[in-house]
Amino acid sequence: MEISVTLKNLNENIEDIVIVKDYEDKNCFTYVDNDGYNCEMCIYNDGICFFRECDDHLLELHLKKDAYAKITSVEGILKLDIKNVDFYRNGDILVVHYQVDEQDRQIEIKYY
Repeated sequence: MEISVTLKNLNENIEDIVIVKDYEDKNCFTYVDNDGYNCEMCIYNDGICFFRECDDHLLELHLKKDAYAKITSVEGILKLDIKNVDFYRNGDILVVHYQVDEQDRQIEIKYY
C-alpha cells in the first residue's frame, strides 16, 4: 500500500505531491518531501497534525478543533490561528481544507 500526500495552495493553484511507500502506521507516518525536508503526518478522527522540519525552522500545523500553526526558529516562536474550512473522509481519501489569513490551503491524503 502507498500513501499520496498532496499539499495545495488554492490561491495560486500550486500543489506538491509526495508518494509515501515505506511506513508502519497509516495514521502516523514520516516521509521526506520534495524539498528534502523531514515531515510527519498524524491523522485523527477529528483532524490532522502535520510537522515539517526545515533547515532554519520547524512548522507545526494542528488542524483539529483548536486549529493553529506554529513556526519555531532561532528568532522565536510565531503562532497563527487557522480557520478549518472543511474536513472529510471518503473511503481511502482524506481532505482538510483550511485558511491562514487570506490563503486557502488544502491537504489531501489518499491510500492506494
